[in-house]
Amino acid sequence: MIKAETLKLYLESTADFKKKIGKEIRAIDKGRAKKMPENSISFQSIDQLRKFLTSKRLELLRVIRYKKPKLIYELAKMVKRTPENVNTYIKFLERLGFVEVTKIKDVREKSVPEVSYDRMTLEIAV
Repeated sequence: MIKAETLKLYLESTADFKKKIGKEIRAIDKGRAKKMPENSISFQSIDQLRKFLTSKRLELLRVIRYKKPKLIYELAKMVKRTPENVNTYIKFLERLGFVEVTKIKDVREKSVPEVSYDRMTLEIAV
């Protein structure tokens, strides 16, 4: 999970992404850097970004960040959707690194969603 105040989103070609990440990994391997310099996610096109950043997904991210639901079920009630629908979206967002879900063992296993950044910035290469 990304732990930062700002999450950077990039629109860049696959070649540019590989070049950038390659430099960062080589620096880590040589001991010049302990971790990646920024928390970011890259998209190859504006269409790909638009498919990801739907109004429903942004609503989930905002509600998780600011209302801090304790369960997926609670989140579903807050956004007036079914738990199944919300769970599908959360699993997708978790796979991409936008949401962290902590499993808590109680009488039943509970899933607690978390968003640790409060803004996203977009950088577009021309």
